[in-house]
Amino acid sequence: MASPMPPGAVSTPPAATEPGVAKQAKLWKRLWIALILALLVQALVSALVFHWVFEMDPQRAQFRREVFRAFMLQHGIGPPSPWRHLLMSPFFGTVVTAILLSLVTYPIMRRLTRRLENLQQGVRAWGGGDLSARVPVQGRDEVAQLAQSFNTAAGRIESLMQSHKSLLAYTSHELRTPLTRLRLSLETLSTPVPAAARDVAARAAKHDLAELDALIDDILLSSRLDAATGQTLQLEELDLLALLAEEAARFDVEVHGDWITLQGDERLLRRAVRNLLDNAQRHAPGAAPQVSLTAVQGGGIIRVCDQGPGIPPADAQRIFEPFERLSGRGEGTGLGLALVRRIARQHGGDARCLPRAGGGTCFEIWLGRKP
Repeated sequence: MASPMPPGAVSTPPAATEPGVAKQAKLWKRLWIALILALLVQALVSALVFHWVFEMDPQRAQFRREVFRAFMLQHGIGPPSPWRHLLMSPFFGTVVTAILLSLVTYPIMRRLTRRLENLQQGVRAWGGGDLSARVPVQGRDEVAQLAQSFNTAAGRIESLMQSHKSLLAYTSHELRTPLTRLRLSLETLSTPVPAAARDVAARAAKHDLAELDALIDDILLSSRLDAATGQTLQLEELDLLALLAEEAARFDVEVHGDWITLQGDERLLRRAVRNLLDNAQRHAPGAAPQVSLTAVQGGGIIRVCDQGPGIPPADAQRIFEPFERLSGRGEGTGLGLALVRRIARQHGGDARCLPRAGGGTCFEIWLGRKP
């Protein structure tokens, strides 16, 4: 009687086990055997055709034998023997050719199949959970292109998995703070407190709910941009200067610049401009930001400059990472500038942070080309 399986054990179907895979014939052996068999069949067919053409008529066949014997004697070669006839027969020549070709093609086929075996091992390791597994790219043929495509796809999926893990970790941390404040506000509202304290708790709860809503919206947009790069755009012909003026009007800011039309996703571009304006207003509330649009070959540059405390050059790239905040500037969701860069890259450009002359910071969105 079979022993019972231990608790928690998972049975493996016989068809999916490694021994079943190991029993399969090697590809190079099958190719080599197929080549030899093809050459042997060709030799047999050649021999049958030769016999049918030259041996069907006995008189002509005897005449050819006599002519061949006379030719051999004329050149000082002894009388032909059965072995000599065999050596000079088309069948024997084809067999020798088959053997020589098999010896020549064996290292070529073995090299090809070895690369396929390396690709198989890489795919198996990657499928087993090692997302960093890659395969060597050798040569310039279809196998090399397949290996390169696998490496590209594996790298993309690994990057997405790492991004999602980081996003999940950061999200759990970022959601905890407003949820804690919201719980405290609700506890305050549930206890008998003065009206003024209740008003303060109610306003704090509304603020925390708005922060949670903005954070969740940013997280969902970031996930969509990560999961479907280049596929989330709803391209249409846009008047970029009009779009920029409409968003700036929400903050009572004037826009100066060139008139530009380009193909873009209106919803995403509005979001990127709004994030920059909101960032400028938050860090320099006493002065209106300067907003401009400059036409460049193949696209345009949106520039939003504030008069805030500025950003150190060493942090100019770090601030575009998700949930990265500078010391002492903990406001916001931590995803605004990261979304700005991702939206710019979705449109074939990029985003960067530059110091502003006289103090402050300038954020630039390059559209249509990278700086």
